[in-house]
Amino acid sequence: MEVSLEQAIEIHARVLKKRAGAHAARKARERAEQLARAGDHEGHLVWIRVFETVETLIRQEGQA
Repeated sequence: MEVSLEQAIEIHARVLKKRAGAHAARKARERAEQLARAGDHEGHLVWIRVFETVETLIRQEGQA
């Protein structure tokens, strides 16, 4: 079974939100920044998307 990048981002965001709760978005942003400092441009962009997905999940949860 193959997992698309979009699915992987969604999975990482959901797991991070479950584990880190209110700190999930900050943790995703910190990881993105670490990767940027290390010169991993692609990893940085992926973790920015994880960050954005976490924020979306948190907003949706607040509306439920």
